[in-house]
Amino acid sequence: MKKKNLREASVRDLAVLLLLLWAFAQAMIMAFAPADSRVIYLVLILAMDVAVMIGFLGRSSLSWVLCGTLTCVWVCYKLYEYYMSGVLLALTDYVWVPVPLLGALAASLFLRGMKGMDTENTMLRRQVEELVLVDELTGLYNQRALYRDLRLMAGYAARNNLPISLMLVQMRYESELRGILPKRLYVELRQKMADTVRMTVRVEDRTYCIDEKGTLAVLLTTTEKDSVFVRNRLTAALRKDGAFDGILEPGVKLDLRFACKQYSAETFKGDMMGFKRSVESELVYDV
Repeated sequence: MKKKNLREASVRDLAVLLLLLWAFAQAMIMAFAPADSRVIYLVLILAMDVAVMIGFLGRSSLSWVLCGTLTCVWVCYKLYEYYMSGVLLALTDYVWVPVPLLGALAASLFLRGMKGMDTENTMLRRQVEELVLVDELTGLYNQRALYRDLRLMAGYAARNNLPISLMLVQMRYESELRGILPKRLYVELRQKMADTVRMTVRVEDRTYCIDEKGTLAVLLTTTEKDSVFVRNRLTAALRKDGAFDGILEPGVKLDLRFACKQYSAETFKGDMMGFKRSVESELVYDV
């Protein structure tokens, strides 16, 4: 890996040197070009710069084609002018021939040197996303963390003969609220709802935000029967007068769905995704 990184860095350095040489060659051509040819050189340089810029933007093959075309057109034009009119070729006419190809080469080498870096950045970004366990909007644990903790808590509960239950809290008319509220207020609604649930449940009960619709999951160390008390506390806190002042307009009420189910090792046999889906299926019956 170190040798590969060193080789790519060397390629990038070479590309920068060629780019500097390419720019210097353009300056020298304009400085020493005959007075009657400077307009032609200026047009050619502008066209070449566009072609090389296309190469730096990732279209290396197109850049080579355009730069090669410029070189061929220039050589054909000067040869035609020489044989038909007897016009002698200036030194700048010779210097111009490799300049477009030099720019295309610099662009190609630079892209080649950056390819490994882009691949590493993509890999690192994917690894970071896979390791992130916190929902960015609410600050709660996300669905990945929920599955991890469900597996851990299932093993802990089995060893200590303790019950665990999963409760889901979902906005009943989430799509309508999303359409009614401005984006800023909708975000504040989800954040306020998440904070209220987190502050209402016990410290040992973890709260998660498991989707983009604001659905919350609470991992409880209690039986399904006793989870009714948790539901009552959450209902009272979320429907309390003034709970969402400044977010919901007067007359707009936050309706919620609740579902809870106790984990059974005999029924789910370690299938935490199936356990979660089983709890989700209960949401439709909360009318």
